[in-house]
Amino acid sequence: MSRPWRKRLLSTFGYLLLLIVVVSAVDLWRSRDMPTELAVLGPLVTLEGEELDLAALSQEEPVLIYLWASWCGVCRFVSPMVNLVGEPLISIAIASGPDARVAGYMAHHGYDFAVVNDEHNVLARRLGIQATPTLMVASRGELKYATTGFTTLPGMYLRLWLAKIRD
Repeated sequence: MSRPWRKRLLSTFGYLLLLIVVVSAVDLWRSRDMPTELAVLGPLVTLEGEELDLAALSQEEPVLIYLWASWCGVCRFVSPMVNLVGEPLISIAIASGPDARVAGYMAHHGYDFAVVNDEHNVLARRLGIQATPTLMVASRGELKYATTGFTTLPGMYLRLWLAKIRD
């Protein structure tokens, strides 16, 4: 490998490492006031009328919680990847309108993940959500990880895997 390429590769690696550190620091700062107990959410009901006990679901395996909004530009890129994650996954639509509007949005985009409609932003406030999208991992009845903004599919799987091996 010639020297200019080696220098570029090391420079790129350094920038990538710096980006990871900055993103991790921002995520830690944003989640500093995040509650750890899932009980803060109370009972959840999906658009289909299914009652969810997130604490019970997270006892068996980690659950990805996806907080998004129909008006969120970044969510347009993250939601298709979330749709590929599969179960267990719970999504919460924040301030995206009445149930019919959210259901129409889901159908229009072909998303099939479960949605709890937080029409009046109540759940988001309980969780201290300040940005969309926000991805959290619940495990053993507690919120373990939170990240905001663009997240890749491998990043989602990595967070679920980390929660699984740490339990």
